[in-house]
Parts: sequence; structure tokens; C-alpha cells
Amino acid sequence: MRKLLPFLILFILIGCQSSSLPHQKAVITTAQGKTIKTHFAISLMEQEQGLSGIQDDQFADNEGMLFYYPEGGVRQFWMPDTYFDLDLFYLDGNFRVLDIIRKLKHHQGRNQSHLIPRARAVWSWHVLEMRADSPIAKEIQIGDQLKIEYSEELKKVLPAL
Repeated sequence: MRKLLPFLILFILIGCQSSSLPHQKAVITTAQGKTIKTHFAISLMEQEQGLSGIQDDQFADNEGMLFYYPEGGVRQFWMPDTYFDLDLFYLDGNFRVLDIIRKLKHHQGRNQSHLIPRARAVWSWHVLEMRADSPIAKEIQIGDQLKIEYSEELKKVLPAL
């Protein structure tokens, strides 16, 4: 057992740094009628991971990641270990767009943390991230109302739906 312990610890650490997207998904429909396949970052671990480690070819321009919070607050994001620029959409509790940060630069790796781009702090309930080069993202404007269709799996894990 003692000989297996180092391998077990290594296996756990590698698993914790996985670059896979969360399984909870929903579909967001924009005010223009376009649909976004949306991955939800609900847990603190999912939110800290965000899109870090997701390669350019692993995230399509019709996909998004929604950082879901149970209440409003000041949100600030940074871009460690990212491979494409992002647009950030700050949303109220009803998923109306409050503010937008366009083309937040990506930063491959986590070294030189002082060089990793950071978004300005914005008050919101939720934040949707999309590729900055997405034609769908480019159409979203402040004031737009987004509509969400939750999967049954997602309804079970989200508070207050």
C-alpha cells in the first residue's frame, strides 16, 4: 500500500487539473434568436478552472461557459492558461446583459502571473464567457435578454430554479 500511495496522489493531482468542460449544460438563446451551447461553472472548483486548459479546437464559437452564482456580487476574471480571447457578458439575476468586456486577451500558462490579463471588476449575478471571435458573441449587446433552457440534470443542481 505504501508503494501505491505516491501513484494515487499523482493520479488525483492530474485528475484535478483536467482540462475538460463541466458536464452540466443548457442552451441559451440570445435576443437575436441564436443558440449557445452552454457549460455551467457552478462549484468553486469549476469556477476556478473556468476555461483554463481548454484548447482552441475544444471550444466552438457557438459554445459558452456560464459562471452561475446564487447571488449578486462584484466579479473579476483573469485568463491563466487560456488559448483564445474571450468576450465576458455580465448578467443580472434574470440573465439580462448588464455589461460587456470584449476581447479579453488569452495567456498560455500560469507563470508570470503579473502578465496574465485581468478583466475589470463588475457587479453582476452571473457571467457568460464566449470566444471573442464568435459571430454570436459579437451580436450580444448591453440590455439584451438571454433565455435559458435548463436540462433536467442541471435543474437538480442549481439552487432556486
